Amino acid sequence: QDGKVIENSEASILGPSAGSSITDEFCTKQKDSFLDSDDFAAKGGLKQMGEALDRGMVLVLSLWDDTDVNMLWLDSAYPTDEPSDKPGVLRGPCPGGSSSEPEYLRKTVPESHVTFSQIKVGTIGSTTQSVGGRRMESAFV
Repeated sequence: QDGKVIENSEASILGPSAGSSITDEFCTKQKDSFLDSDDFAAKGGLKQMGEALDRGMVLVLSLWDDTDVNMLWLDSAYPTDEPSDKPGVLRGPCPGGSSSEPEYLRKTVPESHVTFSQIKVGTIGSTTQSVGGRRMESAFV
């Protein structure tokens, strides 16, 4: 963000040394901790994800507003019928309520917009500065 690399954090909710990268074990532990069904494992986990990536993918950027649940799943307490102190429910600091409703946002900030710029694509680790200078396998789009 603004040319600054933001280091990945440790997933402390899963216990000490839970890790800071996605593994099949991490995904299963996360689903178990939050009492969610492990749909990722049922669909083949990282092996299947890797095979899909090998077939090639397209980067799609999209903005939308969510009239069903007001994007609460992204940065608030969701699902709304669960206590916010239950693991996995509190997903961020947004208070929710009427200020999260699309109608409120459209009325309050009708000229809102987003600019996507300097998007880099490349293999993992190729889009940041290296000791020897900029790596050539990354590209701006």
